[in-house]
Amino acid sequence: MDIKSIFERIRRNWIASSIATIIIGLILLLFPAVTLNFISYCLGAVALVMGAIRTVRYFQQDHTYPFLFQSDLVVGLITIGLGIFMMTQPKTVISLIPHLFGILVAGCGVGNILRALDAKKAGLSQWGFLLGLAIISVILGVLIMFNPFGALELVVTIIGGGLVYEGATDLFTTLLLGKRIDAWKKSIQSHE
Repeated sequence: MDIKSIFERIRRNWIASSIATIIIGLILLLFPAVTLNFISYCLGAVALVMGAIRTVRYFQQDHTYPFLFQSDLVVGLITIGLGIFMMTQPKTVISLIPHLFGILVAGCGVGNILRALDAKKAGLSQWGFLLGLAIISVILGVLIMFNPFGALELVVTIIGGGLVYEGATDLFTTLLLGKRIDAWKKSIQSHE
């Protein structure tokens, strides 16, 4: 695979990731209460299925080498218990979500800071603007993590807005860097 196709694949992946982030953000922004319960039930269902698979796998083995599968039963039962807890106590699970999303948004912001610094090294004149957007992402993530707003639905709405902003920022950054990459690819082609 040549370098041009690698760059094109990376750019397509970044654009798809940005669009997915925007869509998830819009869902959270427009339907916070429904989304929260849905997330908790989905996570619970996934945990139940994973736990059941591990437990069944433990009982299906021939026990010739029991030490290879002994953790399956314990992990399976714990995961089933976790799944039941998530489905029966969604409010507790939901209370953790803003902190996790805050970490995600702040982490993406830090990644965008590094991208902005790379853009500066690459000679992109808009690197300062990209850096400013990235710093706002980090601040937004920290605010979400520490939940100063109180009401969970409001926080989820803010998380949705944060994800829309994050996705749009990533998309904008990717498109700007994409222009620079296109110019670089043309430069490579002219030297071949």
